[in-house]
Amino acid sequence: MQEIIETTKMSTRGQVIIPKDVRDYIKAEENTIFTVVPLDKETILMKKMDKKKLLEEFRSIRSSVKEKLSAEEINNEIRASRKA
Repeated sequence: MQEIIETTKMSTRGQVIIPKDVRDYIKAEENTIFTVVPLDKETILMKKMDKKKLLEEFRSIRSSVKEKLSAEEINNEIRASRKA
């Protein structure tokens, strides 16, 4: 693994720029989606998401569901969950 150490800072709007060397190394392009997870108050973890793989995974899950819910049933479940 190539060792790349860069610094960046957060803007007043909470945006952080990923340095070009890092973007090039991970092959991140415009509109790349990342999952961001705080590990503790000093450390965050970012994972690049593969949109095509994620969509395939959701489609696979959806096709394996035997009983399909209507939009109304889904909304009722959401309301019930929010009340709980």
